[in-house]
Amino acid sequence: MKKEAFINLEKEIFKGNLLDIGLSNHGIIYNIYKEYTDDSSTIEYIEGKEEKKRIEEGLYDTCALFLTLSDIKLTHSKNKLIKDIYKFLKEDGLLYIWDIDKGFMKFFNSKMKIVLPDKSTKEIYLRDLSIFKNSSKENTMKILQPYFEILTLKNSDNIYYMICKKRGKTKDETNTSGS
Repeated sequence: MKKEAFINLEKEIFKGNLLDIGLSNHGIIYNIYKEYTDDSSTIEYIEGKEEKKRIEEGLYDTCALFLTLSDIKLTHSKNKLIKDIYKFLKEDGLLYIWDIDKGFMKFFNSKMKIVLPDKSTKEIYLRDLSIFKNSSKENTMKILQPYFEILTLKNSDNIYYMICKKRGKTKDETNTSGS
């Protein structure tokens, strides 16, 4: 039986340059940004590894992952993405994450209602039947820990929402900068 999940984006307004990374083009973050941000800011939408080459390091104030991590099968690949995002963000950059809270040996099958800032509603159907994929918030928090401090964490209807702030230099960067 399908469940219904609810995501409220009514109050989400992104400031500065935004990097919107997605594997399934829902266009939700892009449309919010375009409607509520002045033309002097930049938005870059990335959908896949090939497009990563055109991203400039240290350019973005904000990065958004809307149902992105659950599209990635391996934890190693998720870790690589988070490490890249860390490089793309400015020193005090923020990372916004909305994703499904589904661990190993579980599945997710739900209709999602998303309320946008203009009060309109968008519905998407999300189905993840892979019992070998871990998209849990605990796994995501573990991946984020070396790179980001979690400022906000909410969880409802098996969907989690995080706002994370970029940490100072990581151990990797500190060790390589002296060479």
